[in-house]
Amino acid sequence: MVVAFREIRTPLTLALCFAAASSYGQIASFSPQNPKIGEDIRVIYSPQAKNAVIQRAPSVTLRALVLPEVGLLPTLLEIPMTKAGSGWQVELRIQKPEARFLLFEFVSGDLKDDNRERGWDGMVMGPDGKALRSGHYWRAAVVAFGGYMGFKHSMNVPLAKREISQERSLYPDNYFALNLSWYLEMNPVPTDAGKAKIKKELAAALKQFRSTEEALPMILVWLEQVGQTEKADSLRKVFSAENPNGRVAAASRMREISKEPHASKRSLLMEKYLVEFPMKQEEVLSTQRQLVSAYIQAEEYAKAFALVQSAPKLEPALYKSLTTPMVEKGIDLEKASEWAAAGISIIRKQDESAKPSSSTLAEWKQSQNSALSSLLNNRGSALLKLKKAGEAVHPLLEAYELSEGRDLAINENLLDAYVAASEYKKALDVGLDCLRKGKTNLAIIGQLKTAYTKVHGSLAGYDKTVQSAKAEAEAELLKKGLNKPAPDFRLKDLNGNVIKLSDLRGRVVVLDFWSTWSATCKAAFAHLQKVVERYRDYRTVAFLAINTSESAVGAARDSLVKKFIDEGKFTFQVAFDEGSVVAQQYGIEGIPTRLVIDKNGKIQIKSAGFGDGNALVNDLMMQIEVLLKQ
Repeated sequence: MVVAFREIRTPLTLALCFAAASSYGQIASFSPQNPKIGEDIRVIYSPQAKNAVIQRAPSVTLRALVLPEVGLLPTLLEIPMTKAGSGWQVELRIQKPEARFLLFEFVSGDLKDDNRERGWDGMVMGPDGKALRSGHYWRAAVVAFGGYMGFKHSMNVPLAKREISQERSLYPDNYFALNLSWYLEMNPVPTDAGKAKIKKELAAALKQFRSTEEALPMILVWLEQVGQTEKADSLRKVFSAENPNGRVAAASRMREISKEPHASKRSLLMEKYLVEFPMKQEEVLSTQRQLVSAYIQAEEYAKAFALVQSAPKLEPALYKSLTTPMVEKGIDLEKASEWAAAGISIIRKQDESAKPSSSTLAEWKQSQNSALSSLLNNRGSALLKLKKAGEAVHPLLEAYELSEGRDLAINENLLDAYVAASEYKKALDVGLDCLRKGKTNLAIIGQLKTAYTKVHGSLAGYDKTVQSAKAEAEAELLKKGLNKPAPDFRLKDLNGNVIKLSDLRGRVVVLDFWSTWSATCKAAFAHLQKVVERYRDYRTVAFLAINTSESAVGAARDSLVKKFIDEGKFTFQVAFDEGSVVAQQYGIEGIPTRLVIDKNGKIQIKSAGFGDGNALVNDLMMQIEVLLKQ
């Protein structure tokens, strides 16, 4: 089971003032380390300290992640520090009562100092000097999982268990603490003693929280986790009958909706759900997002557009989700172009006030640019399919510039538009630029050849021009290589055989960290398989899909994974990462994450997430080819 943190937006502000310099004896100091509400915190960063990452920088910014009472939305602050002698410092004061726990890091340009991934933190204390409610909970969560929301922290499970025990002792009515406590009891490997302990505590929790509607769905899920499914089902019926519009009834209805295989029926059920159950704003938005997705899957595009338009707090990136399948399937292209333009207009009008409080400004801008480039591409692609190549060029060129020529779909569409509009010189220039960036496919190469012929009158010199551009791409890839030693490991595969990374020395090794519960991992595997088949007969290339953070354990996990691999007809080797130990060694923050290791055992490439299958195939094959030459 994965511990989920439900988040609701709330304003949380800090007043800033600046102070004079003081002496430095470490990378960073926080005084007091554990402040009270309304108390000033002096933060000092010392570039001259032995292990400081930021040493001779023109500016330093303090990033502070303020974690409030569980159930409220964290706030990320970016605070410019002031130069003081040879160091940097700032003072801040927590003014709002919601703050419970603080995480810190320092940044300057591309440099980030997070204390060698050990992190810095502070707990907000009450007037009596004791941690406020949820303070020990947050420290437990942070040290249990090695950080939170991108802020790294040293992992320490025994400390996490002590911290959550303190939270439960100080605040026995904090049911979130029960949830995390039970998670820690069951992971990484559940034991009979652990299950027995949870069963006993579940019986007490049912009595204690019988009238606390918010806690009951979590308790019922845990009854199922320890094998008491019949009891959970029985209680679910009782609680739902007692309060037909309550939390348990809502959770039960959502379960039914998630099991409905037909998107059109699922959308009708979700429409009723929104009307029948009272929800907080963030929950309404989450449900509306799911409803938009259901509409799109049912090809009820007009309903999806109407909902997105009527809910201005929904992110404009949903216009991308709406128009992408319409363009790909060639459905109502005029509408697709018009609706993409509507999303583009909304993004252009948004300023920094639209930034979520939990995101950095840089992250938000990157997200906006990504959504904008995708919508521009969808609009241009729709116009291209409508035989309006001249009109398509403008949005596609802007999308190309925003994505810096690193999106295969945009690259291909722009070349198609240029060639269709007989702008061959521009097509040639863009095609060669795509080659230099290593972002090409067969369609792009075909259009590049057409443009080259039109510009030069023949293919004379074409091969030399192409090879020169490819050489630039290869040199750039090697220049950006991570060149970090890959930690050795011993893992068991599906047949119980031991796999040692060191035994694969001399090969280019692709590691893919994944889990069966991740829809993104599943989507990526079909494309990873294409690359595996391409190098099937290569003894110098190895692929290893490392199953980590799985939802089941032991024999149940083995059976689940084997069934998944067999049904997908995947031929790559699979290994089990017990307790996510290897994922932690490699600093894996999310799945899927792929690493490409060179023949000398050095990690050169790390890529997280999955967006476009063709891009995955293209990028991974290029990476392998370049490393094979070394």
